[in-house]
Amino acid sequence: MIDSLLNRTGTPVNWGKSSKAQGTEKTAKSAMTDGFIERIKAYAKEDAKRGEYMSAGFTQMRLAHMKQYVSPDRSGPKSQVMSAIQAALKEPHPMLQALEKTLEKLSGGCSANLKISSVQQAAEIYAPNGENIASYNSLGGGWTDIQTKEEHKYFNETASIYLQAFREARAEMKSSQPAPSVETSVNIRA
Repeated sequence: MIDSLLNRTGTPVNWGKSSKAQGTEKTAKSAMTDGFIERIKAYAKEDAKRGEYMSAGFTQMRLAHMKQYVSPDRSGPKSQVMSAIQAALKEPHPMLQALEKTLEKLSGGCSANLKISSVQQAAEIYAPNGENIASYNSLGGGWTDIQTKEEHKYFNETASIYLQAFREARAEMKSSQPAPSVETSVNIRA
């Protein structure tokens, strides 16, 4: 039904468009290269010197790396779902009230469930493995990205590496500080 709605409204959507990540498995493990681990440790050491745990610079670097090497492509499927919702809302068909449709040919092998009425629009996007990766609710603030199992593993692994390096740097800093000198004076009078 959505396909016929799209054809009549003239809204072009490339349902079969593939994502750049297709064909490569995006996992937390594959993102943890030796070079990346060294970058985490370097941030931890610098942050330890400043006394700042998980600085904004580290957080930004970690998120950018996750988006590139772990996260599924959410932007393509989100755009396609929004196009389908907009097309359905333009349709004067009486079945628009409570239209529920599954889209199975989104970019990157994703699929979506849509629930559309003139009052509310909602959608859920699923990765090829069946994981829910994003949801949309027109009454609830728009799009919400849902963390995947691999993204969760990635955050745990990077936090563990960072914490260990941060603690080691702090311990090294403490051990390299000179011991405080203690002066005592004894005044003995007979």
